[in-house]
Amino acid sequence: MWLLYLLGPVLFCCVGSSIPVSQKLFGEVTSPLYPKPYPSNFERTTVITVPTGFRVKLVFWQFDLEPSEGCLYDYVKISADKKTLGRFCGQLGSPRGNLPEGKEFMSQGNKMLLTFHTDFSNEENGTIMFYKGFLAYYQAVDLDECASQSNSAEETLQPRCQHLCHNYVGGYFCSCRPGYELQEDRHSCQAECSSELHTEPSGYVASLEYPQPYPPDLRCNYSIRVERGLTLHLKFLEPFEIDDHQQVHCPYDQLQIYANGRN
Repeated sequence: MWLLYLLGPVLFCCVGSSIPVSQKLFGEVTSPLYPKPYPSNFERTTVITVPTGFRVKLVFWQFDLEPSEGCLYDYVKISADKKTLGRFCGQLGSPRGNLPEGKEFMSQGNKMLLTFHTDFSNEENGTIMFYKGFLAYYQAVDLDECASQSNSAEETLQPRCQHLCHNYVGGYFCSCRPGYELQEDRHSCQAECSSELHTEPSGYVASLEYPQPYPPDLRCNYSIRVERGLTLHLKFLEPFEIDDHQQVHCPYDQLQIYANGRN
């Protein structure tokens, strides 16, 4: 009697509770009292959290819950990224229920919720049944932030890189194409062509992204210097396209050439 009196408050305190799992790279989650039969009239949500930059992968190794149509009585519900990944119940060999056997569950972020719910009894045709519950293992899997950023249809939890994205285990970093500088937010790029110097006897000078459209808000200075005694010959290749106006001479975008102090 004393034992039952002490166990009652312990089980009751866990109904509708939420238990966080510390940020480990791997671990296990079980039903209460596993592998002994789990209690009735019980609900608990386990929050699995792995370090930032990783995803949660969950696999069930043992699963033995009361089977029912649509898993209305006892069930395990898996959620991640504000979505339900599945609701499961049943046991091996049972035609009813929905088993997670052979399935891997993966989150997009670094959290996954596992809700375990039981009704008031476990009976079948008047016979009390004893179900063991479940045993599941989770592990942290590196999140390829760059792959998720390249998929425009997929919602990403991280800011997008404006130009180039580089993934590493546990995180990522951004870089810019030549002619641009990475800004303080570490994601956006701004054109930097304020002081380019060319000293080769021959070569090419081009606007940023040429022959693709050049970006807005540019102020580029290209200096060409050769040895004293030599002259410079500058020839423009096709296509040559700069924003113009039919009535006003170069009011918007313009290219100016200076030589010997003359424009």
